[in-house]
Amino acid sequence: MKKQWKRLAALSSAAVMAAGTLLYFPTDTLQNISWGITASAEETGEGTESGSQTWKEDNLIWTLAADGTMTISGSGAMKGYSWYSGSPATQKKDNVKKVVIQEGVTSIGDFAFFYCSSLTSIEIPSGVTSIGKNAFQYCSSLTSIEIPESVISIGNNTFEHCSSLTNITIPGSVTSIGMSAFSDCSSLASITIPESVTSIGNYAFYNCTGLTSITIPKSVTSIGNGMFKYCTGLTSITIPKSVTSIGSNVFGGCTVLTEVLLENGSTLTSGQLGVDASKIATYWNEDNLTWTLTADGTMTISGKGAMKEDYNTYYSPAYDNENIKKL
Repeated sequence: MKKQWKRLAALSSAAVMAAGTLLYFPTDTLQNISWGITASAEETGEGTESGSQTWKEDNLIWTLAADGTMTISGSGAMKGYSWYSGSPATQKKDNVKKVVIQEGVTSIGDFAFFYCSSLTSIEIPSGVTSIGKNAFQYCSSLTSIEIPESVISIGNNTFEHCSSLTNITIPGSVTSIGMSAFSDCSSLASITIPESVTSIGNYAFYNCTGLTSITIPKSVTSIGNGMFKYCTGLTSITIPKSVTSIGSNVFGGCTVLTEVLLENGSTLTSGQLGVDASKIATYWNEDNLTWTLTADGTMTISGKGAMKEDYNTYYSPAYDNENIKKL
């Protein structure tokens, strides 16, 4: 016990001596010491006097302000992360509310904002060309995102479990959408897939319970396994004749699906689609008008403007069609 008291006394004396020594430093010297401590804290990602935190990750700098805004600056590609080696954003996932990626950054890395459940908005500059896998997975407070025209690919599981995401526009520059990219986005009501997309991964829209209708573009040639499985709000889907192969359980659990529109000339069958033949309709696009023939023999013509003046060269969709019973 006596030895412990001696040690405590010695430490106390040392602290008093150090404090006394600081009184003899000029004011400008003390300021320099303070600045040196702050700079060191910023480099390690620890707190600073202003309440902000800074991380340097290769060529990029991540700065988290006290209000929850994380700014990413620098030039070049963002490094990829994993679920066990988190980015600066994931390390502070409960504090990040807004992300601003500045011009100069060319990609969003894998798992970059993984599990940032407080993130509500993000700004992506036009120079970004790719969004990595799992980049926004479990960002459950993110309601919308604007993807710039420079992006050409969206990785696997990128927006999986973004349960508050209601609106997203995929630009015409995107050519591929990864597996489970929008899986479990339960609030997503509609999405437009541009003609530039040629590849959509398996389970891309799995369990998107808020999705009511979707149109597959003519650039797509296959629909992967379980792509719309458990989309319990999906009532209709339009599939072009370019789609020649379809995976298993594509519409499994789609309990309110009432219509599958196949472009005239499609080789897909009700058996391949896994839906009752009564739900399949055929459509023709004729300039500004669309002709649709349902399984019960009803043909509907919709659109705007005048119908072709004559069909002397090309027969109309209704010509000599024995399945038409009602117009």
